[in-house]
Amino acid sequence: MMISMRFGSRCIYYGSYGIHAILSSLLLLFAAISLVSPVVQAETQRPLAIYLRCTREAGILQAFRLMESLPQAESALTWIADKPVRILFKDMKTLHKGLSQYDALSWISNQGEQVIFINEKHRDAPPEALAAMLAHEALHNDGYNSLSEEVVGWRQEADVWTALKTKNPELAHLPAGKIPLVDRENRIAQEAQLGTLASFVRNNAGYRGLPESSPGFASQAALVQP
Repeated sequence: MMISMRFGSRCIYYGSYGIHAILSSLLLLFAAISLVSPVVQAETQRPLAIYLRCTREAGILQAFRLMESLPQAESALTWIADKPVRILFKDMKTLHKGLSQYDALSWISNQGEQVIFINEKHRDAPPEALAAMLAHEALHNDGYNSLSEEVVGWRQEADVWTALKTKNPELAHLPAGKIPLVDRENRIAQEAQLGTLASFVRNNAGYRGLPESSPGFASQAALVQP
């Protein structure tokens, strides 16, 4: 299993489940309209049906749109759109109690489908943060993992987040500790800027015991732009 670690404080939820469901439905409608608008169609030829095959989550659909605008993320999005991939928010402790604080996890089913679980607490995270994490998780598309694969994945995540922060400067003004996924992305980007990301990943206790390389990663590495 491929695991992403958590940074920042616990997420605080507001409102009832009913209100959340209504807001999610409205966001899904907004995302669907946005994805088929003339402006978006100028950026991509992918029909909405391809994305809806992967997910019905509004925030993730918005993340797809943002990924299409970035060279750093386009190859990862192409994999998600062209291959059997499913993405959903999940209460991670229902998978295993030890996974409750994990941000995301990629799992390959017996049928060869890549399933990307994103922690439910990130449902209301900015789509830019979701896009960055999805650019990482797309790399974990077989049953093997390695330190080299994680280093590339985290660097991909940092590059996408940095590019999206440049496009949306308001993200830089979000206070630390308010949105856990934003805290994660800022930490990863900081390590990348300092040139310490590789050692940061290799020293991650969650990756203890991973091999240096893994079968299939040579082809997976082609997903990442130089």
